[in-house]
Amino acid sequence: MARVVGPFLSIDASGTTYDILTASIWKGRNYMRGFFRPTNPKTAAQFAVRTELANAVASWQGLYSGTQDLWNVAARDVYPPISGFNYYVMQYILQDGVPTIPPQAPRKSKSIHGRNVYGLDIGYD
Repeated sequence: MARVVGPFLSIDASGTTYDILTASIWKGRNYMRGFFRPTNPKTAAQFAVRTELANAVASWQGLYSGTQDLWNVAARDVYPPISGFNYYVMQYILQDGVPTIPPQAPRKSKSIHGRNVYGLDIGYD
């Protein structure tokens, strides 16, 4: 059952009612949408992407903390700003394995409608 605080859709509403309607808050605004059950198609392509990302995370976790600090410092030059972890994982995917810090930090335009963030395309279309 949905939890409503105050007048409906005026203050706060969140939750799902009878698997039909879902109320939530996004960026401080209340909204309602139809309920849907997310699917998880276990395709070979999806498995490959998840495996690659898991390998990138494991690689980051295996780094010496001093090396992680270098990535954190290098990530400060990336626009829009991202964490050192995200910068490392992005470069791990782009460089097909254990990455090195690029001499030039990637900069994305201020447009919000770009297809590939930082030129990274992991194969979903």
